[in-house]
Amino acid sequence: MINKLTPQMIDVDVPGWELEGEVRDCHEQFSESLKQDEAKAKAWANQRIGRRLVWRKVVERGFTHYEANALDDSWDL
Repeated sequence: MINKLTPQMIDVDVPGWELEGEVRDCHEQFSESLKQDEAKAKAWANQRIGRRLVWRKVVERGFTHYEANALDDSWDL
């Protein structure tokens, strides 16, 4: 199963992250710094899933999200 972590508005004026896959959850933005926020969001997602995953950045039609393969953390390229 692929886990997906997406930065988005989780409420009207609340930026944050949505986690989909093994676990579904949302969290408000962690930091004003984009790099810090990405790192903290990935750490939060790993904690919610219950193990450390390898996240990769995916850009589709100009929108960014992160994916992690929960089976073995490897990707078929």
